[in-house]
Amino acid sequence: MKILVLYNDTAGKSEAKETAEKFQAYVKEQGEEHQAFLQASNPDVDPKDVREAAKKHAVDTIVIIGGDGTIHHGLQTFKEKLDELKIGIIPGGTVNNFARMLGIPVKPEEAFENVLTGGERPIDYGMVNDQVMISTMTIGLLADTAAATSQEEKQQYGPLAFMKRFIHLLIKKKQYKLEVIADERKWQGKSQLLTIVMSNSAGGFKNFDEEAKPDDGLFHVILLPKLNILRFILYLPRIIRGRIAKVPSVEYFTAAKVSIKAKEKTVHTRTDGDPTDDLPIEMKVIKHGLTMLVPEEAKESK
Repeated sequence: MKILVLYNDTAGKSEAKETAEKFQAYVKEQGEEHQAFLQASNPDVDPKDVREAAKKHAVDTIVIIGGDGTIHHGLQTFKEKLDELKIGIIPGGTVNNFARMLGIPVKPEEAFENVLTGGERPIDYGMVNDQVMISTMTIGLLADTAAATSQEEKQQYGPLAFMKRFIHLLIKKKQYKLEVIADERKWQGKSQLLTIVMSNSAGGFKNFDEEAKPDDGLFHVILLPKLNILRFILYLPRIIRGRIAKVPSVEYFTAAKVSIKAKEKTVHTRTDGDPTDDLPIEMKVIKHGLTMLVPEEAKESK
């Protein structure tokens, strides 16, 4: 196995470089069968340079150190080659939705071992215009919540930080005029929230949507036209159990292709926690487009 290890070496990310060096040393200790090459990867590094490093070392595996945003960025760099590569994750984010969903150990030393000894699991990814999506795309309340929640809040309170901001914004009752075409289904109207997930994990909650699987070839679309704070509290237990699709007034459907337009002023989107294109957007699922290295016991669909 020839591995290119991507780490974010920007300010506040020094731990990622240290973790990368520890992983490289770990790989070397295992013998000559595997090799690991380090490569800084962040918004200031030209993606072409990262791809050139992969080509130079003839790597067959990309290991990404970080959380969902870093994974999103790393996969975006290799979006034209994802069908040729195996992907390993060493969690280093605050929430680590993607890694937790796949059963990848959060402890670095255990994640090191998983890269070399884990099994392969094909899962889906999405495209939002020309951006890779691994977990969630949000418009409205969840997008605004993610934008308003500081890194310090996430580190201190974890998922509760999102919930605090979510309730605060819910009280404002902001709505967006949208047109959504999901495969053959069309929906249009005002909505407070639209989120599209590719697995049961979102926003730090591992059981956000019990119906979504990472390898089912579908986007799971959740539309919330209007929900007052009292109704939200009433159905909170159901939401926490992953049964958001069963909440009255929630529009829920699945599709392999989704088109979303705004019927008003500029509407922002966030994909995997990072800002992406304003509406309109076109989305499609790349079924089983990623080959992930996961623990043997996590190879089966969950």
